[in-house]
This record gives sequence, C-alpha cells and structure tokens, in this order.
Amino acid sequence: MGIMPSFIGFPAHLDRCTDNLGDRSMKTFVYFFLSILCISCISHQPSFASSESANPSTAAINASAEGVGVIIDDNTAMARDQAIQDALRLVVEQTAGTMVSSETLVQNYQVLRDQIYSQSQGYIQRYEVTDESIQGNLYKVTIQAAVAAGNLKNDIQALGLLMARKNMPRVMIMVAEQNVGMHYYSYWWGIKAGTADLSITENVLMEKLAQKGFHVVDHAITSKTLEIKAPYKIESLSNDAIRNIGNLYDADVVIYGQALSKLAGSVLGTSMKSSQADVSLRVVNTDTGRVIASSTHHAAAVHPNDVTAGAEALKLAAESIADQLLTQIVNQWSQDVGSGSLIRLVVSDIPSYNHLVKLKEMIQKRVRGVGGLYQRDFNAGTATLDVSVPVTSQKLADELVMIDYGEFAIDITNITQNSVSLKMK
Repeated sequence: MGIMPSFIGFPAHLDRCTDNLGDRSMKTFVYFFLSILCISCISHQPSFASSESANPSTAAINASAEGVGVIIDDNTAMARDQAIQDALRLVVEQTAGTMVSSETLVQNYQVLRDQIYSQSQGYIQRYEVTDESIQGNLYKVTIQAAVAAGNLKNDIQALGLLMARKNMPRVMIMVAEQNVGMHYYSYWWGIKAGTADLSITENVLMEKLAQKGFHVVDHAITSKTLEIKAPYKIESLSNDAIRNIGNLYDADVVIYGQALSKLAGSVLGTSMKSSQADVSLRVVNTDTGRVIASSTHHAAAVHPNDVTAGAEALKLAAESIADQLLTQIVNQWSQDVGSGSLIRLVVSDIPSYNHLVKLKEMIQKRVRGVGGLYQRDFNAGTATLDVSVPVTSQKLADELVMIDYGEFAIDITNITQNSVSLKMK
C-alpha cells in the first residue's frame, strides 16, 4: 500500500507508521478512521460568518420523497394524510447515511462498517407538499423536507411538528415535594397539600415544558370541578393509580415523582447552610400505564438560610432532570411516528371467536403499514389487541370504520392517545 494522497492532508510520518504496522487489516482501519476524522474536521470548521452554521440543529439537509396512501371508500383526505406520513418516513431514511453520529468513529473497524447506518439519526425540521395526484385507488404526494441531525428537543419548530404528529399530547405534572423545614410531603392531589407547599419542582418542569411548546394541564383550574378518590390521596402512587388520575384530568401523559431536600449542615463552620436534594420522576402513558421515561437526579446548594438552600437544591435537581426526561420523551415519540407504535384495540360485543379472527384478518389486509397484530386476551365476548402501526389512534380508527367486514360492522366507542375501543354489531 503506497503513500496516502496528499489532497487529504496527512503528514508523511503517519504513512511510515502505518507501513510498519505489518497488519494489512489494521492499516486499512487506520486509513479509514483517519479519512473519516479528517473529513469530519473539515466539514465542521467553525464559521464566524453565519450563526446558523454554528448551530447543529439548523444544519439541515434538503431532500425530497414520494409517499403513497390507499384511498378507501373515496376517503381522499385520509389517504392524503397517509401519503404525507409515508413520505416523511422515507425522506428521513434516505438522508440517514449522511448523519453518522460521531460516537461511531471510536468503534472498531468491523463494528463501524456494520453499524454505520444503524447509528444515524435524523428528524424532520420542516416540509412542504410540492406535488400530489390520484392514480387509481392511490393518493401520491411529493414532499420537499429539511432533515436535521442532532437533538430534536432543542429545535422548537421541529418539536412542534413532532407533537402535532402525535396529536398534541396533554401533559400533567404530579410531584410530591418535601423541602427543608417541612415535616411531610406536600402534593396538590392529596390531603396534606398545606400552606408550606412551594411546588418548586413542578414550577421548574412547567416552565421547561412551556418553553418547548408542550400542552401542560393546569390542575389548579380543573381541580375545582373534579374529585380525586381518597385511596389516591397519597404521595406514593402505582402506575395504575397515576393512569387513573391522569385520565380524570384528560391528560395523555403524567410526569409523576417525589422531590426531597434535606439539610446537610453548615459549610466549614460558617453561617452558610448546605442542602442536598434528590428528585425521582417517571413519565406514565395514561392509555396503557406504560412508563416512557424515567430519571433520578441529585443536587446540592448553599445559602445562609436553610430553607432557601433546600429550595435552590430542589431547583437545580429539577432543571437537570427536566432535560433528561425531555430527551427520553422526544426519542420515544420520534420512534412512534417513525417506525410505528403499539395502539391498543379493545373489542367488545364479539358474537363468536370466528368473528374476532375475521376482524384480525381484515385489519392486517386493509390497514396500511401494519407491522404486527398481537392478541392479548379474549373473554366473554371482549378481546384486547395491540396493533403496531405508523399512524395515530385517530387515523387508525378512521381506517377501521371504512372497512367492509361483510357479515358484521363495527362502531368506534372511544379514542384516546394510544387506544381505540370498538364494538361489533
């Protein structure tokens, strides 16, 4: 193997070093690694002429893709929505190869070669429909989109698009908090929500979510017309209890947990007080009770006043854990709209098991993009199914009612963020 070409700018002594390695595969890896590293460095030179180039979230790649939706019973509006979602998924896949995460550069050669595409990340920053047409029973659209790499939660515009594709989920916050000087946890849904409730953690979370455009449920207003049952008025709740309270307030997800701040003592014998805070939170989907994000964080703060020190420690811990949860939530929702999510179907009034088999067959044949259908149970004419589809529960329900089942029909009785209830007739 000869000297590396001079156009990529490698010093000659690197070639002499690699010539002495003796192992051809190792030399291949070194050349490959250094080539990518060099290209990466060149493409990421700092620019002082444009603030956009310094912001990775604005370094978007423009690409186009064509999506297709099936027209069922002349419903072109639903087919058009399906076609747009199809095109959005395709355009991210097409640009994925150019968005290799920097972490892959430290992998060994074999892993890098095998995972170069699986480690790529991308998301839709903005898009527009440039062409659309109807061909037979197919609705076709062409979109032009800006696909960006990086952390979606820092891109307000793209995050808003993601939440729109998730039908603007409503988020409620439930944090039981105990600061220095308090003898018990204080929480708005319980019997001990007294005058000492500072709601520090909740206030930080609300502010962070509002900045990102999340729809946060104001429990202070809704609580005036709702009554929480006595068994739920405790600080430690199960996921099922969290789910029930969330549904009572029409929330799609609930951020629940506990925040505790304790006095650690004086700092080196001075009047400054040190406080330690621990915040533990989890995000529960109110449809299924599934935990989609969780995190725990510790922080410390000092202040001449012990209560203020505790409050500052809680605030620091809450700010850190909010960023961690946002990342997990956004990643989960991106996965839902990109590769599909499980939507629960609760089917009632089933005359016989044969009717259920027919329903499952028609769903797999007539609903576009079904990745899997899983029967969870069947008892006394009621069945629970989980369907993996790259559409929202609303769009799934729209498709289900358009299907001709022949010997029976269905009625949609309830739709939530991740579930559809229906009955046969």
